[in-house]
Amino acid sequence: MDQSLSTYFKWILSFIFVSAGILKMFSPDNTGDILIFIFELDYSTSLIIVYVIAAVEIILGSLLFIGIKKNIIKLLVLFSCGLFLLIAIIGLLDNWNVACGCFGRFSFGRFDKAMVLRNSLLVFMSFWTIYGDTILKNLTSNEVKNQQSKIGVNHED
Repeated sequence: MDQSLSTYFKWILSFIFVSAGILKMFSPDNTGDILIFIFELDYSTSLIIVYVIAAVEIILGSLLFIGIKKNIIKLLVLFSCGLFLLIAIIGLLDNWNVACGCFGRFSFGRFDKAMVLRNSLLVFMSFWTIYGDTILKNLTSNEVKNQQSKIGVNHED
């Protein structure tokens, strides 16, 4: 079974998104606390937003895995991962000393360099699902052309 790295990254991202969404649904408090902390929302408003975020994560993860509307879903996943990275960087720079809430009450991660690294990896994987195969094709195509030019093969005849 010859699977590309993009496929594996797609599966990993799908699992992370669906898992994070489900865990937020069952224990919204940590994520709600983050929203209250950042935006000074009341508790009920923060819960509504947490459930919306969780639903979006589950939908994006599921659609990414299934492959429905592939291009737009991949872009939305990249945007989401970029947003998560931005929040992690802001939290690191502002010294937020709270759990991230990424996986509901199972979130023990702090806004630290490790979180920025993890989110950077998610951004890289989501970027790769969109552009990775094209990058590899271009690299291998250029390598073949370089090898052919070294041995004197000309395809324009």
